[in-house]
Amino acid sequence: MRTSVLALAALVAGLSATPASAAISYPWCTRYANTAGECSFNTFEQCLETLSGIGGVCTANPGYAGPGAPGPYNAVPRRHIRPY
Repeated sequence: MRTSVLALAALVAGLSATPASAAISYPWCTRYANTAGECSFNTFEQCLETLSGIGGVCTANPGYAGPGAPGPYNAVPRRHIRPY
């Protein structure tokens, strides 16, 4: 009886779990004088508009890989050998 209750609880927990999603990475960051910046801008212009009036600089996000970044399995192009 205890086993069936535990199995039912595990099934319900598995069905209600939401899949994990990747964190969104943006290409532009703000850097402020005394505090850490924020990397949440799609364009350089968005970054500049945010900083207008409060100061700081816009920098490229060093952790941004872009939408077409190679993954671990396709990082090296493969050579195709033509049969004779």
